[in-house]
Amino acid sequence: MNITTYLETYQKTLHQTFVNAKNTNNVSHAYLLVGEEGTPLKEVAVHLAKTLLCDGNAPLACDNCLTCHRVDSGNYADFFIYDGSESSIKKEDVAEIEKTFSTTSVEAKGVLIYIVHLVERMTIEATNALLKFLEEPGKNIFAFLTTHNENIVLPTIKSRSQIVRLNLIKRAELLALLENSELTNIDKELLSSFYNLPLLIEEQSADENYIKLKDVLLDLLDEMATNLKNSYITASKLIPTLRDRYLYRRLFAYFSLIFKDVVNYRYKQPLLFPALSAQIEKLSAQIKDPLPLIIKTYEVNDKINANVTIDLLIDELFINLIKGSNHDS
Repeated sequence: MNITTYLETYQKTLHQTFVNAKNTNNVSHAYLLVGEEGTPLKEVAVHLAKTLLCDGNAPLACDNCLTCHRVDSGNYADFFIYDGSESSIKKEDVAEIEKTFSTTSVEAKGVLIYIVHLVERMTIEATNALLKFLEEPGKNIFAFLTTHNENIVLPTIKSRSQIVRLNLIKRAELLALLENSELTNIDKELLSSFYNLPLLIEEQSADENYIKLKDVLLDLLDEMATNLKNSYITASKLIPTLRDRYLYRRLFAYFSLIFKDVVNYRYKQPLLFPALSAQIEKLSAQIKDPLPLIIKTYEVNDKINANVTIDLLIDELFINLIKGSNHDS
């Protein structure tokens, strides 16, 4: 399933709105794409942006022409992407856009486009600089902004952007779309928790960081299911090997979902991770009350974002985990 098919099938309002705007030469100078974690915000933003540059005549970007290929390979001079999922976006980044776009375009099409993925990851200075840039958009300059949390985006940025919202594909439907995939069930279940598009799930399954994260998660889960107290030692050795705060956040997010599955198991509700049912059953026998642990994983994730030392966060979660076990002294 490519992005055009995804938009036609699952984001019909967005698809029709943008196609109509393009066909009537009424494209907004700034779009704010809003979606829960897992929605392919960046991919959609890139696809809509390519549509304004594409050499073809299809309603949306064809993905086959020279211009589309150049955008995809990062070789289109008038196209910039700043990705807040990789690092915070600073004032200097916005200044680079302003400086570059203050001159005439390099490319013959004369259209300049920038994408800011996850505007909530911008510094205050960068946000203020972006706001000033949005207030007086130049001719043929287009912005595609994205966010997982509309509530923390400045009202002044929202008022200067056309807001479009992406809907999540229901998890059961997403897994059904993956039914004929060669992926293992555990990969389907783990990745569908954070990627809401079969194409992205297929791609991420081969990503080295995901494979490393999955190995750490499953090793830890096996240890937790076997001996909860000893899992602290294993966690102290394994988790720091990830060496990336993004992976730490994802790992603790998986913990919260696993603890939710302990609740699901006890109340005979469908599991999020049926492929891990054996481990979840064993965990259920050891954990007195999983609810405080779910809350604790959220707290730990907030502290990861605040750059608290990872060793302290491992201590915080696993000490609480051991205290809440049925085998504490």
